[in-house]
This record gives sequence, structure tokens and C-alpha cells, in this order.
Amino acid sequence: VGSRPPIHNPIMILALDLCLYIALLVLFLWRQLCPWRCFGYWLELFNYCSLLYLLLHILLICEVVGMVRAAIKDFSGTFIYEIDAANIVWLKILVLSTPVVLIVILLCCWFQTREHIVKLKQRRAEVQHDRAVQIIALPAVYGLMSLSALTQLYVLACEQDISDEDRKIALGQYETVYKVGDLYEAWALYQFGKLTLEVLGATLKQRMDRSSGSDSNEILLSYSAVSNLMWLGTALFVVNCTIEAGWCLYQWTVGTAATDYETYELSSSKFTYGGLLASGAAIYNVHTVEHTYASVIENYSPFTKFLSVKLLVFFSFWQYRTLQVFQMLGALQMTDMQVQLLHSTLLVFECLLSALVHRYAWRADEEWYDMKPPQDQADERGAAAGETRPLLYGAAAA
Repeated sequence: VGSRPPIHNPIMILALDLCLYIALLVLFLWRQLCPWRCFGYWLELFNYCSLLYLLLHILLICEVVGMVRAAIKDFSGTFIYEIDAANIVWLKILVLSTPVVLIVILLCCWFQTREHIVKLKQRRAEVQHDRAVQIIALPAVYGLMSLSALTQLYVLACEQDISDEDRKIALGQYETVYKVGDLYEAWALYQFGKLTLEVLGATLKQRMDRSSGSDSNEILLSYSAVSNLMWLGTALFVVNCTIEAGWCLYQWTVGTAATDYETYELSSSKFTYGGLLASGAAIYNVHTVEHTYASVIENYSPFTKFLSVKLLVFFSFWQYRTLQVFQMLGALQMTDMQVQLLHSTLLVFECLLSALVHRYAWRADEEWYDMKPPQDQADERGAAAGETRPLLYGAAAA
């Protein structure tokens, strides 16, 4: 694209962040139409989840090609302080090992997802397992975006003939990759919130059915109020991330971000502050429900599941700022480029940690999957009803 910085970077030319953003929107629509079955027939290969992992593997190949090219240029070229300094040899080793780490993440997430797909094929707790597989995919999606950002930084660090202005613009462009990752992160948090509320609603309904009294209506009203507040907080987080990622990608693709970077940076900072507020509100709402009703939904293990989702939300929004503080205090003897390389590298490894936590937190054979959410809860909002019965779901069994 003509408006992009004049850097010989195959990853930037391919605009993988834009590809994944469009793909996520398409898969969202596909999920609304026929996520697992089409007119009653089971979609073995063309369900939205299989298509997502296929896309992630294709994009991984593109990233590996870009990193290999950069590594060849790095090892065959002259000394580059940003990546060849003696005090960061360990960082370079970690950077070059990230593709292997991401392969492990993808395999880990996919094999765990397959366990849930077996349950979906058996028509067991379809809504709950469907939400679970979307949450399980978070480390894979965010890990790929982190690797993409890391590859861009590595390629940029290997560039010798580039002006300071072009380098500044390229660094601003690489941050757009994380906007797409934040979007899926917000969606996973939204799905976790919905799933937690459904389990809580089913548990409260069981208790109300066993005991008849005047407290039943009060419990129902309290649950309804908490449900609406939590749904609003997580939904606003998703909306903010969707708009922010779309706007940033538009500016770098057909807009004026590369030619008028100062204006873009000023406008982008407003979205950043909005994202911090939205993410903080969403996490607080989810944490409040998880902490308040932990004893009620004990068999759901809400703390472990909340931790599995919150890990990446925390690292993605606060880790880089923490590293900058350490750098300013002199505790971290690194340049700005090296700090960014460290941040992106750590995120890939943290995605591996998140995937391992998911293996324990989101098992497919837990008892709570068999709990039926209250029917009136599913019909409260059109979106929820649409997720319960996709448009092309059909009635026949495959």
C-alpha cells in the first residue's frame, strides 16, 4: 500500500493484522449463521473454530518466513547494537525461539478444543462448550499477534538504512498488531462473563426450585441487575476494541497515518485511554461476580477460569508500561527498541503459560456443563437467543 512506510518488510506489506481482523469479523458472522451445523448437518472441517485454527497456522507460516529472512540478514550482516549487544544475548535467543513456542501453543489449544468439539458433536451443553472453545483460542490468537509484532520489530532492528522518522512511523504501525489481539482478548472476556452468568443463573434457579419462599423474587432481581451490569461492562470493552482496531487499520491502510503521524498518534492515544478504562471496568465487573458468588458456583472453579482469562488482559495492558518504568529508573539497562523486543517476547511465553492454565481450567468433562441455563435468561436479549439457535442450525442430526 502506497501510504505505508518505505521499509522493506514483508510482514508489513502482507498486513497480517488486517487479514486477521477481517477474518475475525467474517468468522463472527459465520458463527451466527452456522457455527457447527448447517441445516442439521455437522460441519467437520468448515465450522468456524476449525477455520480459525487453519487461518492461524497459515499466518504462522508467514511469520516464520519473515523471521527467518530477518535472521539471515542479522547473522550475515554487520554488528547491530539493538540486537547484538553483549548484555542482551539472552534476549536474542528468546526472540529466535518464539516460533517454536507458538507452535506448542497452537497444538495445545487445538487438542484441547477437539475435546470440546466431541461434546458439541454429541449435542451436549452446546452453548457452554461453544463459549469455552472461544476462550481456549485466546492464547493462540494473542500469541500469533505477539509473534507478528515481534517479527516486525526484529526486521526493523535489522534495517540499517532507515531514517529516524521512518523508524518512528514503523514503530507506531507495529502497535496496530496488538489492537487486533486486544479485540479477541475482549471477546474472550465477554464470553467468559456470559458463561459465568449462565452457570450462576442455572445454580440460583436450582436453589429456588428446591426452596419456595419470598426470597426467590429478590434473588432473581439481584441476579438480573448483576447480569445486566456485567454484560454492559464486557460488551463496551468489545465495542471499544473493535472500533479502535478498525480505525487504526484504516489509517495505516488507506488513511494518512504514515504521512501525518503526529495527528494519528494524538487520536490513537484517546482510544488507548478508553481501552484502559473499558478493560478495567470489564475486569472489575467480572471479578466482582466471581468473588461475590464464588461459594455459589464452587464446582465451576470461577477463580481458576477468571485467572486464565485475566492473565493476558493484565500483561497486554500493563506489562510494557511497567518495563518502561523500570527503564526510566535505571533498573533495566535497555534501549527503547530492546524494551519493545522484550515485551513482545515475554507476551509469547506468557501466552504459553495461559494455554497451560487453560488445560487445567477448561476441561471438557466438568459437571457444570450439564447445568441448563434458565430459558428466560437466553431470551432476554436477541443476541443471546441468536447464539442459542443459529440461523442455519436446522433440526436434523448429522
